[in-house]
Amino acid sequence: MVFKGLNGALGLYASVKGMLDSAKAARDAKKLRRKALAEEDGWYKRNYYGNLLGSTASRAAIKRVENTLRRQNQQDRARSVITGATPEYSVAKSGQTLRAMEGVMGNLASADSDRQSRVDALHRQSRNALLNSGLAALSLDERMAMSAAGNGFNLLQNALLGTEWGREEDEKENKDDDKKDEKE
Repeated sequence: MVFKGLNGALGLYASVKGMLDSAKAARDAKKLRRKALAEEDGWYKRNYYGNLLGSTASRAAIKRVENTLRRQNQQDRARSVITGATPEYSVAKSGQTLRAMEGVMGNLASADSDRQSRVDALHRQSRNALLNSGLAALSLDERMAMSAAGNGFNLLQNALLGTEWGREEDEKENKDDDKKDEKE
């Protein structure tokens, strides 16, 4: 009789503990997912909205082109003085210089666009991975909680079914009657 009661109490304890542990795990998982999503969003904003033209490599490339164009313009002016080039020739050379700078800036803008596309793709991939892991964790938590609760309720049910409700006194009377019969 005591074992049946202990079995029932253990079942009830297992059910309640399983539900509480599952709820705690779910809260912790939600906190972790929120933190991961915040870190992912921070990474995305830093990388997607970053200023490519302000980066060290871009500034160095622009500076190299500017220095090359400045030297070329100085040489062209010196050549014009010596050769007596017309003002139209100087304007044409300046146009070439501007087109060269335009090409460099266009290449940098194109590289920035490609970088933004890669960052965006990685961001979507990371967000989907976080979402899928969150869904898998929630599904596992749900199955574990249901299993623990079911097992606990089964133990409790077995203990309750095994209890002889109201028959304890009948058995005691039967034993007392048996003892009286033996004495007689």
